[in-house]
Amino acid sequence: MPTVTTALVSAVCALALSLAIAAVRPSTARAQEPDVYHPAGEEHPTSGKEDFNNHCAPCHGVDGTGHGPELRVLPDVHPSDMTRISLKNGGVFPRQQVEDMVDGRKTIPSHKRFDMPFWGVNFQQEGKEFTPESEDRAKARIDALVSYVESLQRH
Repeated sequence: MPTVTTALVSAVCALALSLAIAAVRPSTARAQEPDVYHPAGEEHPTSGKEDFNNHCAPCHGVDGTGHGPELRVLPDVHPSDMTRISLKNGGVFPRQQVEDMVDGRKTIPSHKRFDMPFWGVNFQQEGKEFTPESEDRAKARIDALVSYVESLQRH
């Protein structure tokens, strides 16, 4: 059973990981990228594929196999192959489990939660965090993202 010390070390590692990514990326690239901490609105719509490419592909790779470019600077992170989720689950895509994993606010056994952002929090609408409207928008983005991940499955 994890101790408070283990949880604290994981949190510190996650923070260090985030800072390392921010430091390595050139500032001009950051200025052109969408703001990952605020949801797309009606004026800036996004799709599951766009969210995947912007938020997941840096670690999981654009093809979802777990070989993204950020791994060159994050040697201790081992993203899963997102194309094999159904294969590992008897040929059935476990949609609710994947949604919970992406959201990040539910405890999922055997998933190192600090290796991945909490998209259920990061996709909240600025200034309206955790309101029913913001939760609905975050869930819609997560649903679209999970639908895209489902489309990547090998059969």
